[in-house]
Amino acid sequence: MKKVVWIVQQDATPDNTVLGVFDNWREADEFSDSIKDEFVDHVLIQQFHIGYKFTDGSSRYST
Repeated sequence: MKKVVWIVQQDATPDNTVLGVFDNWREADEFSDSIKDEFVDHVLIQQFHIGYKFTDGSSRYST
């Protein structure tokens, strides 16, 4: 069973809208590449372990 997801979000607005959830980094990266012009310098990719809670601490971000 997969224990990790990759979330693509934008931080151009205060709510950090989730733009997509992916099974692997490659798919997340391809998607973020396809939308990067819509949110210039504001697209983030973050890995979350299934069961992640905000109170557990932060995860690694990638731009």
